[in-house]
Amino acid sequence: MSTSSTGLSEGVGTGGSRRTGGTRSVRRLVAVVVALLSVFGVSVAAPAGAAQLDGGGSWSASDEAASYAPAKGDPSIWPKPSIVQTNLSAAESQQRVEDCPLSHLCVRNQEADGLWSAYALYYCLEPGQYYELTNFTGTVYAQNSQNVTARFLRADNSVVDTIGPNTGKNIYWNPVWKIDPC
Repeated sequence: MSTSSTGLSEGVGTGGSRRTGGTRSVRRLVAVVVALLSVFGVSVAAPAGAAQLDGGGSWSASDEAASYAPAKGDPSIWPKPSIVQTNLSAAESQQRVEDCPLSHLCVRNQEADGLWSAYALYYCLEPGQYYELTNFTGTVYAQNSQNVTARFLRADNSVVDTIGPNTGKNIYWNPVWKIDPC
């Protein structure tokens, strides 16, 4: 019985037949796994349309198609806002919210690792549907750059707070479960 460099048996099996298909199958399987991992690795390393800074430290057009997969414990909004930026310093996230793009509602919150996320909501949802929040806590500044009042809602859809058109203020997130930007 002989052994290949991979340590797999290529010797004579029961009944005196030679087994070579096992090694080929393993090699084929390894090749498929490596190909899948390299494809997956590329998509994780550089998601299509990932949020990018425009060099001036503000929102950029490529943010609108940003990939959105928050880590466990990080704040998130569903459905996905039109612009999402993660892993920001407190000052960077504050600046993003203060520079909220026209016709957007911008909010931010701290991630589980101490960094910050900033979100710009643009799209109005169907009546009775709202952006749902996860892991938003504390009191944090939000900016409404729309010409309508944004509402911050409890789980039962009652109003916790509002931000009038083209203004900003601190929002106490603990009782807020949903946002109605329009």
